[in-house]
Amino acid sequence: MMKDGDKSFRELVKARLAAMPPNVTFSIGGSGDYTAKDLMAEVDKGSEVGEAAIEMQVNFIRKMPKLL
Repeated sequence: MMKDGDKSFRELVKARLAAMPPNVTFSIGGSGDYTAKDLMAEVDKGSEVGEAAIEMQVNFIRKMPKLL
């Protein structure tokens, strides 16, 4: 699906996360809960949590037309 290091996906995900209210948290597997700001930092680092956040957001975007 997403190529490792694909900057356009990373920037899209960071923009989506930045638009979320600050009190929203995400649970990423067994890694714990993260705020949008935390996830943006993880995306920047290219960590396993950041990659999971990217996959989660990209999957949601791809499913959106089916939800409408």
